[in-house]
Amino acid sequence: IWKKELEEQAKKDIAGDEAANDVDDDKKKKDVDMSKNGNNHGEEVMKVDEPSKEINNSTEGNGATTQGDNNEDNAKEGAATAAPSTEETEESTTPKPPPLFESEEAEAVAYEEYNSKYCLEYVRQFFNEHIDEPWFRRRLSPLETYRQAKKERARANEEATELRKEILQSLEDMQSGVIPKKDPDCPDYLGPPRCNFVGSCRLGVGNKPTSSSAMSYRRDYNNYDTMDGPASSSNQHLALPEEDRNKIEHHAKGHLHSFVKSDACVKIMDVPSQVSDDQLLTSLTVHCKINPPSAVWSSSVFVPTVSSSRSSSSFSSSSRAPYHREAYAVFPSTAAKEDMLDNLQKANEDASRHRHKDRRPRFLDLEVDYTDIYGRRELDADGKGAAPPKKKKEDDSKLPSKRCKVFVSTSLISSSQPVSVLSAAVSSRERISGDKEDAKTVSRALDEARGVEAGNRLSDLMLLLYPGNELASADDEDILDIAIAYLRRVHLFSFYNGCTSATDVGDVLSDSHSSGTIHLRLRNADEILRKTADENGAVAMDEDGGDAETAAVGRDMLVTRLNDSIAKALEDAKIMEVRGPGCVVDEETDMAAKDIETSEQNVREQWMQNHEIMEDGRARCSFHFCRKLFKDKAFLQKHLLKKHSDQLRAERGKCHDGVMMVAWDNDQKRPVPPILIACGSKFGLVHSSITGSGRPIAKDPEPDLWREEEERIAEEKRYQEQQAAAEAAAKAREEEHQQRKENNASSKSNFVDVDDMVEEKVELKFENIDVAPAAKPKKKKKRKKSLL
Repeated sequence: IWKKELEEQAKKDIAGDEAANDVDDDKKKKDVDMSKNGNNHGEEVMKVDEPSKEINNSTEGNGATTQGDNNEDNAKEGAATAAPSTEETEESTTPKPPPLFESEEAEAVAYEEYNSKYCLEYVRQFFNEHIDEPWFRRRLSPLETYRQAKKERARANEEATELRKEILQSLEDMQSGVIPKKDPDCPDYLGPPRCNFVGSCRLGVGNKPTSSSAMSYRRDYNNYDTMDGPASSSNQHLALPEEDRNKIEHHAKGHLHSFVKSDACVKIMDVPSQVSDDQLLTSLTVHCKINPPSAVWSSSVFVPTVSSSRSSSSFSSSSRAPYHREAYAVFPSTAAKEDMLDNLQKANEDASRHRHKDRRPRFLDLEVDYTDIYGRRELDADGKGAAPPKKKKEDDSKLPSKRCKVFVSTSLISSSQPVSVLSAAVSSRERISGDKEDAKTVSRALDEARGVEAGNRLSDLMLLLYPGNELASADDEDILDIAIAYLRRVHLFSFYNGCTSATDVGDVLSDSHSSGTIHLRLRNADEILRKTADENGAVAMDEDGGDAETAAVGRDMLVTRLNDSIAKALEDAKIMEVRGPGCVVDEETDMAAKDIETSEQNVREQWMQNHEIMEDGRARCSFHFCRKLFKDKAFLQKHLLKKHSDQLRAERGKCHDGVMMVAWDNDQKRPVPPILIACGSKFGLVHSSITGSGRPIAKDPEPDLWREEEERIAEEKRYQEQQAAAEAAAKAREEEHQQRKENNASSKSNFVDVDDMVEEKVELKFENIDVAPAAKPKKKKKRKKSLL
């Protein structure tokens, strides 16, 4: 494409030169015609060329005319024999365009410049289109990131408080005589749990899937660039079949969040990127009569990526729309959620005039008003309420209303929480003691860094469950399971897969983060490892003289990955302890957030002053479409914040634009859709991702495609050669066998090969055959009936 653009520019330059020459020729022809008609005299006639003069002079007298005619005929004959054709003349006169580039290096440099320029325009256009969308601002704006972290801290404290309430309730039940029985799926070495809460946190109840068809690999959270389906075999857990999930969900109920366990949450699907959480909350509140939702949490938007398979070069297979997300509305109680669903169902039935008898549909429609929350419009010409140069209509003073439809699920969220079983190497009891200490260390650092209230921290909850010296005698596996449940529910931390925390509980509920999956340890893992080692020769010693079973566990890739993740989490924990609770995100982000917040406050005060007009002690609104008069400034300020808040939001939003643009330019992996690159007639249009911070560029996939094509051709050729060699060997064996048979037939030996199957033809003749006459059937004698 870029070569074609350069070629077209070169052709335009050549065409411009030819057009200039054509203009000169037309001017000369016009002068000739004017001289023939006698309209030009004197110097204008001198412009006529010499051949035209000879023709004009030859027209004097009859003899001259005949001579001129003969000369003209001779000239035509000479032109017919000597002059080339019109096409050859055009080809010879049309200059060939010069080469576009002097060398291949110059061509590569020109292509790289074109590629970078195109990608830069592409990413900046994407920035301008999505600058006011909530997910985009939360990604790039330090202040929005800071506010989201503060909101998450408040949620963590609330969840820790709910955990404490559950433990107290469980201890009260134990004191009242309710003794939980031992779960039959628990390992034999674990006794009855101390209380129901401890029993619900136990993870060592995973059953190994017996059928290979029931196994399905879950997504690999350590590689977010390949979130396009089943993960590779390097993943450390297997998803359980659907029929076993409810059973395992009963075991892992202590790992569910409080609002999920109490069924006080609804899932909202297919939410466009322009819709904010506050707009969803407002739409749900319309259908609430008891209590409105307390919070709305959103997952990350779905960003389309290029498939990891270059041969297909297709988008990731997913039914989700690009840049759409899922949201979760949390209600104060289950009754409030049911009330909202009932009212929403009635609204749906009234709108569609279709009644659902004695049942609730799986999905309900919810209308959402997503009018632009920042309202970037040019209605304030001078920043003081003046009208724009072009007269606007009266309706233009209000933001245009925008509405969309989202879908509210009526199913239980707990049933959709994924559960998986870890491998035997990761579930080994030899790891329990070390993992327990690591989980407690990470939890202590997170509690300190995120400001969890005293009394609700993990150490306080452990003392609540095991007072005094009972904590030292408690089973390490129970302590580990309680710590993992605390990390998942309070800090959104995944211990067994990546050892990372999610930034939003919506990512956990939607399974967009690894902490969304509840990991069960494989029960009787040590016995499985021992049997496997016995089958592979566990009696033998390894090179270092250690036990072969221990060496096999140490060499396990899954164990290595888990150890590396835990080590990195411990290093991050030390850094968080040094920062302390005063650092919300990091020092740089917190400082930038405070600067933007200060700018917003200054803009607000300046905006208030610019839109007030004092008249005899009274205050008038300066907007040209309002002009209302108030008693004093206090009433005017209330009016401005209530009626013209969209204008203020637009001004405050501009405080983020510069910082967001800098962050966008420095972003290594921008969430932009891949572009199409023409890779010739062989491969057609292929998707390619845009990478790079200051100088974005899209990698040309054609060299890789050609390399894969060459490898495929070489592999196909190798396969054909192997097939040809196998056929030649078979043919040689057949010929050898046939030659051996001929040699054996020519020899007069009495040796008979019993394995040599020889076909013998036998002729049957049916002449002079004596057929025995058929015997006559004997008559059955009637049996006389006795009279007795």
